[in-house]
Amino acid sequence: MHDTSRRPEHHHSPTPGRRSFLIGALATAAAATAGGVASGAGAAPVAAAEPVSPDAVPTLTVVVASSAHPTVAAALAAVPDGGTLVVDRSESVAAPLVVDRPTTVVFGPSVVLTATADCTVFDVRSSDVRIVDATLVGTGAGRTGAGRGIVVTGTAAAPVERVSVEDSHFSSFSHTALLATNVVGLEVVACTISDVGYAGVLLVSCSDSVVRGCTITDVRQPPGYVNAYGIAVTRDESRSLTESPRSVRVTVDGNTVRGVPRWEGIDTHAGESIVIRGNDVSGCAVGIAVVPCQNAATPQEYVYAPTDVVVTGNHVERGASTGTGSGIVIKGAGSTVASASERATAVVEGNVVVGMGGGDREAGILLYLTRDVVVRGNTLSGCVTRGLSLYHSNDATLVVGNTVEGLALGTGASIAAAFEVRSASNTATFVGNAYRVSSGSGPVSTPVPVRGVSVPGSGNVLDLVRNDWSATTLPVYGRASTITRFADGP
Repeated sequence: MHDTSRRPEHHHSPTPGRRSFLIGALATAAAATAGGVASGAGAAPVAAAEPVSPDAVPTLTVVVASSAHPTVAAALAAVPDGGTLVVDRSESVAAPLVVDRPTTVVFGPSVVLTATADCTVFDVRSSDVRIVDATLVGTGAGRTGAGRGIVVTGTAAAPVERVSVEDSHFSSFSHTALLATNVVGLEVVACTISDVGYAGVLLVSCSDSVVRGCTITDVRQPPGYVNAYGIAVTRDESRSLTESPRSVRVTVDGNTVRGVPRWEGIDTHAGESIVIRGNDVSGCAVGIAVVPCQNAATPQEYVYAPTDVVVTGNHVERGASTGTGSGIVIKGAGSTVASASERATAVVEGNVVVGMGGGDREAGILLYLTRDVVVRGNTLSGCVTRGLSLYHSNDATLVVGNTVEGLALGTGASIAAAFEVRSASNTATFVGNAYRVSSGSGPVSTPVPVRGVSVPGSGNVLDLVRNDWSATTLPVYGRASTITRFADGP
């Protein structure tokens, strides 16, 4: 059980006061040395904290100011292992700034690096790298391209470890603001990202990582990109599972995603032990997608399902996005009814979904090809045609304590369903769920014909226990499947 009453505090990012002090101290030290003995290198040794024991040897951090060198690239080349680069003047860059050793990069106030070519700005290839307060601007997001703010790259055999990007700002990149591949211990905290072509934050085969407290807006998906994401936790489907393993133990927490109108706000493809918690998602075709991925050997078939995923305490709303699409999707591998492929497993708890659904099967929450999924304590408000949809092939689903309030009719629909079991091969228990007709101030002002549970197909087995269907037009619809009601409401 996850406590969703409050979002966790940010423990990895320094406070603004501490951060300003850090930047000021580093800049002062670097500037002072620039005019002194070490001015040729622009490097200043700064004493570290007090040693923890009499035998401990104090360490020195070498600080390099970019203003002491002709370019930021030259300053970065002068930073030794474990040193700090203070970017203290704005500059245009036409080629990647390669970070190939443990380094801290700190930007001064109002300093901006602007790409003049469609390239990566920071290319991180080392462990133990920290980038703080960066402001990076690309060449524009209205077309496909290779423009990226920060790229961090390891391999499955030799991952990069302990990289953090904090309080940084990205805009106008044609591909992705931050792309990380094979990274262990990545932290992306309190960053703002706007106007990108493909993705805000894209994690490929990452583990033990967090994306927390970021704001991502306006992912354009120009012609040429078949999909787009605010935040994605995935793997490279064109490579084997050995070369590109699943992303595991990644937390996506307390982020705001606005405006991915043609695709998905937050996504994981075949992630394992992913936690998607306390995010605010709106204006996206699909809010949160927990879905499978393909494999290099079978490029046309979904092979790997997402497993042990937690989706909790999120707010997903249609917002400015038009068309149809589900608020939360949980989907396993395979494609056909009763597929023997790997099934998705998840807990979907305590979320609020507003205005999502429509189309042939879309809903506030949509499940198919799953096993042992728990859908608990969610509020589905003003969704289109259906609140929750069990499309097909959901084994042992527990649907408990959810409330559907108000439904709208989608194009071509004549009746709505609070809970729909759309096709076949579903087994589920519904306990303590309810439908409420919204008031004039709610998401839907005029009641529409609503079924409590609609089961139009055959081959399903459902147990209904103490649900409240008193506000529905018809509590339960379906004769071709096995439906047993235990003290179930009217």
